Amino acid sequence: MNLNNIQLDKQKKILVVIICVMVIYVDFTYILKTQMTALNSLNPKIARSKSDFVNLNRDLIKMRVSKGGQSGVAQKAIIKSSKLLLEGQLAGLLRDISSEANKFDIKISQIRPGREIQAAKPAVAGDKFTPVLITLDLTADYHNLGKFINSLESFPVFLNVQELKVSTRLADYMKQKVILVLKTYVTK
Repeated sequence: MNLNNIQLDKQKKILVVIICVMVIYVDFTYILKTQMTALNSLNPKIARSKSDFVNLNRDLIKMRVSKGGQSGVAQKAIIKSSKLLLEGQLAGLLRDISSEANKFDIKISQIRPGREIQAAKPAVAGDKFTPVLITLDLTADYHNLGKFINSLESFPVFLNVQELKVSTRLADYMKQKVILVLKTYVTK
């Protein structure tokens, strides 16, 4: 055994350990430190995303519950509006439509009730319902027209919007000329 070789081997070992310590020091000081700060800067974003996700789930549940509640309300409205009129009660319905239009500041120029023409349909002996179209010539603004149509469709008598034509008026740009065709059924 050569004593000089052992000494040289110890120096090599110390040099390797020093290089390893320096690599670990550089790794912790520069590389891992920047990675840790980058990860720490993501923590608020992750927390915000988690809270947004929880809020989204809560809102989706509320929306499903309210949608289920609306369908129940819509079903009640359909059941409520299934009443049909006798032919003699049509004038009373026209008066009710006129008074409803007055509530929403809608001017009715003309109301024309008329029977719906059924060309291709053969008459069935058991047919008790006759479709009636009510044509309304109106002057209204958009908001009041929407409220008026909503109130008509929630009438206790079955009324359905068959046709709607809206055109502008040059005299008053805030009001539109509307032709509204309502469909209802009367019994004989």
